[in-house]
Amino acid sequence: MAFSHTWLIYFMDEEDIVDRKRFEEGLISLGACWNGSIPEAVHLVDDTREVSPGDIFVLRQGSSPLTSEQAGSYCAQAASAGAAAVIADPAFSVECGVPVISLDSPHQKLQGLAEAFYGKPSLSLKVIAVTGTNGKTTTTYLIESLGKAMGLRVGVLGTISHRYPGYEEISANTTPGTLKLYRLMAGMVDAGCDLVAMEVSSHGIMQGRIDGVAFDAAVWNNLGTDHLDFHKTREAYALAKQRLFDHYLVQSHRAGKNPIAVANADDDEVVAHIHAARPENWGGRVCSFSLAGKHADIELIPQNWKDEAWQIEIIDHAHGKRCHTSLPLVGEYNVANAAGAMTAMMGLGYSLEELAEAFSKIEQIPGRMQRISTKPTVIVDFAHTPEALENALMAARSCVPEGGHLCVVFGAGGDRDPSKRPMMGGIVAKMSDRCFVTSDNPRTEEPQAIIQGILEGMPQSGAIVSDVDRASAIRKAILTADEKDVIVVAGKGHEDYQILGKTKIHFDDREICRQVLAERLQGAL
Repeated sequence: MAFSHTWLIYFMDEEDIVDRKRFEEGLISLGACWNGSIPEAVHLVDDTREVSPGDIFVLRQGSSPLTSEQAGSYCAQAASAGAAAVIADPAFSVECGVPVISLDSPHQKLQGLAEAFYGKPSLSLKVIAVTGTNGKTTTTYLIESLGKAMGLRVGVLGTISHRYPGYEEISANTTPGTLKLYRLMAGMVDAGCDLVAMEVSSHGIMQGRIDGVAFDAAVWNNLGTDHLDFHKTREAYALAKQRLFDHYLVQSHRAGKNPIAVANADDDEVVAHIHAARPENWGGRVCSFSLAGKHADIELIPQNWKDEAWQIEIIDHAHGKRCHTSLPLVGEYNVANAAGAMTAMMGLGYSLEELAEAFSKIEQIPGRMQRISTKPTVIVDFAHTPEALENALMAARSCVPEGGHLCVVFGAGGDRDPSKRPMMGGIVAKMSDRCFVTSDNPRTEEPQAIIQGILEGMPQSGAIVSDVDRASAIRKAILTADEKDVIVVAGKGHEDYQILGKTKIHFDDREICRQVLAERLQGAL
């Protein structure tokens, strides 16, 4: 049974009383103890920056052990922000002016706390997880658009925002932490959502953020190279992705769902890892998609395309059906993203015909091959890995008319895996006619050092310009372009900020592009 996450404020009926009882019983089962009664509360929160009046703050360990001084400071901050109570390890002897619920090692019991407070909302929803090095955001947007076109109420948890009908917030993490995840899913149940499209990052998997979530489908789009600063090796990164299937789909099956794994049959590593996860342990349901003509349950075959619309024929091998539709997105890799979305939806029981009809209503995705202008064509994209950059430039190249040039503005993030920087430089040098190497989010690294790492993979050429000021680099690219040129501004996409040192400033590639385009137009008058 789903319930409102505001149950501790209004004790209006017997159902609310049962929910309060469940929370108290859940705390007892976890070994918590407290004096007096549990105070009224709105949410469980484990980030002091998100505490609102009436919340219960959970003091937990992070990536490094808390000191007693830090513990006291965090709890004081939570109390000052209006927390109704604090849940803390008794080892810290917290005194902050609000009731304290003692619980050993709260960071190890977040799932139990979340279920005691919010119940198990994922059991009341159809939940599709999407993982992969590239394409997670696009695939969840496609699932959302397909669902809306078919009259469904859809929630999305992902890189750009967490949203459902009547609610939206900018994301701090691709996959939110356990307490926030349960809170958002409870809100989706309250909002009457039928379907949830959820990006699942390798960090989210390994840090247990999705513990307790019951999935109906899990899509693995591709496997590339990313986050080696966290996982250290590519194999460890791949095994983190595999855990979504050999651990979380198995748990979903045990929770009473009949989950399906969706594999990109064109990526041999993805196929190998999904089969290594032993599908029989979650009921054996695996469905694949392929653009390369490999035998699969569903294959999407591009017929022809013009400008930014693919005409595609969809063949359903499993049921002997086929139909034609269009997909208004640039690039063959977006056909693969669409195939993953469609395969997952068909695995949930939606028909080929209604999904094909819905494709024509797909919405523009912020910062994903988002076209800002024509003459010159300016495209903003989030590509920040070697594979994503190569895909974006392949798609952009197909849009360059005869006599035009492909220009790229890009950088690489600081405090992230440095090994991909020369790889990205080599890809851009090979695939573009002109390029501007600039800053992305340098964070605490020296911006010029990051640029030098990129340049190491690029031949010395007059077609390569280095400019540490991202706005300046974008300006140079647009003002020196011909009308037939295509300019790709890559790396930040939907982001409306830039991180310099430890400071976050407002910076939106799309805004900068529009400002410079207006300046260019004014200069031409």
